[in-house]
Amino acid sequence: MVDFLLSIVGLASLLGACWEFWAFTRPEGVFKWQGVIALVLAIVFCACALLLFLRHVNKEEEIHITQ
Repeated sequence: MVDFLLSIVGLASLLGACWEFWAFTRPEGVFKWQGVIALVLAIVFCACALLLFLRHVNKEEEIHITQ
């Protein structure tokens, strides 16, 4: 369940970061905090990806051999 939530939050923050960065680079109607918002959302995405990766490192999968 935690992996699913990390994935959803990570993907949402990635999409939000891309959108805010795109809006920040447009010449008209630039909101001065859009670059900061894009950076914060990118950091949230990286944190979610790191947590998702670290939750699966060094976990042994049991292999059941049946006869």
